[in-house]
Amino acid sequence: MQSYLMTFDEVDIEDDEHANELFTRYTIDTVYASYAAALNRVRQYTQLLQILQREADDWASKVEKAKHVMPEYTPVGWLTC
Repeated sequence: MQSYLMTFDEVDIEDDEHANELFTRYTIDTVYASYAAALNRVRQYTQLLQILQREADDWASKVEKAKHVMPEYTPVGWLTC
């Protein structure tokens, strides 16, 4: 059986079985942390998209209201549907 040295945040381990268990535990913790961070980013981007969609809807509503006030007016550079 070959012995080796593994270092995790300045913790030195020479026991193979214990090192493997610790390495596995740290790997699983890292995967969970990465997954949680990714879920958080998805939640933040979803919230941002919802805010942007609300703003777009608000502007579309304002444009529709403005059309009733001045039906002949077409803003320069805007596409009309």
